[in-house]
Amino acid sequence: MMLINEITNPLPLFHALVKAKTSVATLTLKTAIYAEGIAQARQLLTAIYGEGSVQSITQGMSEGTKTLSPQELQVKSLADKSKQFAQQAKATKARQQMAKAQQALQKANTVKPKVNA
Repeated sequence: MMLINEITNPLPLFHALVKAKTSVATLTLKTAIYAEGIAQARQLLTAIYGEGSVQSITQGMSEGTKTLSPQELQVKSLADKSKQFAQQAKATKARQQMAKAQQALQKANTVKPKVNA
């Protein structure tokens, strides 16, 4: 039985450089494997190619990467700009609040307390 999570969140793809030993020679090969994580990918590759055969592993992009059309790229660009403007507005508001707080602190520090005689 497959879980919905297995369909909606596919396993990441890992690219590896491994040494494959034959009776004639030892070859260095590039391969790819799907696994839950880099440790699991290393274990699987070690089980397949033998102890000490895994030279390097990197996480790569899966084949499911979609190429966007010009219209989709334009929409994505506008959405990215919108997010950037929202972040800039938030940062500006925070700076303004900080300036107000600093002014209030300076004002509070400059007021001298009245001394009752």
